[in-house]
Amino acid sequence: MERPICHLQSMNGELLTDIMSRVDGPALASVASTCSELRGIARDQSLWKKLCHSRWPSTALEEAEHLISGSVHGCFDKFYSDACPLVLYDEVANANSLKVLECAELNPRTSPSDLLSLIDVYYKNKCVLSRISDGIPEAVDIFKHGLVDSSWEMIADERQKWFLNYPFKLELMDLKDDEDDDDEALASPISSLNEAGKSRENLCKKLIEDLRLSWILVDKKTGKAVNLSSWKPLSVQKNWPYHATYVMQFGCVLPVEESLLPQKLARFIVTTRFKITEREECLEWREISMRIENIEGAHVNGRSSLMILNKALYSQRSTNQFKVEEGLRKYEKQKREMMRRRESREALADRLFTFIEITVASLALSYQGEVYTGKGVHSLRILEDSAPHSTDMVIAQVWAEIILDKLSILIWNVGP
Repeated sequence: MERPICHLQSMNGELLTDIMSRVDGPALASVASTCSELRGIARDQSLWKKLCHSRWPSTALEEAEHLISGSVHGCFDKFYSDACPLVLYDEVANANSLKVLECAELNPRTSPSDLLSLIDVYYKNKCVLSRISDGIPEAVDIFKHGLVDSSWEMIADERQKWFLNYPFKLELMDLKDDEDDDDEALASPISSLNEAGKSRENLCKKLIEDLRLSWILVDKKTGKAVNLSSWKPLSVQKNWPYHATYVMQFGCVLPVEESLLPQKLARFIVTTRFKITEREECLEWREISMRIENIEGAHVNGRSSLMILNKALYSQRSTNQFKVEEGLRKYEKQKREMMRRRESREALADRLFTFIEITVASLALSYQGEVYTGKGVHSLRILEDSAPHSTDMVIAQVWAEIILDKLSILIWNVGP
């Protein structure tokens, strides 16, 4: 069988390189697998460097470019393949999460100082803000100090206690809405939003259509990277106390072990808060931050957050934006269903507690004697010259405490 002939090898190398420089990342990766003659050109790091700088301008900043180009674990093509796909949440990923996490346990544990965040914000496909955040301020290296499984009582350092147990939040910037700051680095010129009209709904819709965000977390030691953003906004709302301030959220969902979060799901939330100037030609950034929540919306503490960040570097991903968005919709549906079951359970518990309290109070008015508990017998003797109603209330209270305690254990042990 004759070997297929690649006629492109007869073309000038510089011409081929120029052609390859005009394609996107997925196309360039596909070219590398077509024939051996093109593989070398398709793996040219200068091409991948150009692609990275074009897609994420933060990679062109000195610190990021030096890190990526000097990595012993890969280069710009490796970075692109890690950062381009978004974290995917679906039923298959959730069902196989334990297997994935077991494999992740074999990977190096990344210290907070080894983490680098690359943030890019886009308006109408044009980058309007690029920043780098090196490390995690005030973070404690739980792996170096052996604090992964340490209890609260075993930690003597107050700073360590504060970080490990306080809600985690990584801030690129956080300015108060009443602060005036004319620093040009916090302002992003954009085209006018007047075409959206003065309607709040129209302006929010316009922002959702035009604004995009990328938050890439990089392990400086291993070269691994992951994009923690949803690319498109998940929500946008106007902050009413400050009429020109808007809050927009991005993020992703990651399966984790039950030992980290009982519900086995962590949600990364990237929050941006910005003001629109009177002429609507500039976005003044007030806050860009990232935090982690459980499925109930509670903030995750520093200890668990560092471990979840490590897991994210080895998460399942997809370049299919539709699948990513569908996964986020499934998560929201699952969250609503869980909250509905929780509310139903709480309502049932309230009704049962009320019924038992009324029943016990009624019985206490009719009977006198001994109250039996699981720890022994306690005699409540009623004296003839005592106030009967006072004694009846004591009996009712004891009965209520016993039954409600047992019933609460039974109800709350039921799954969410």
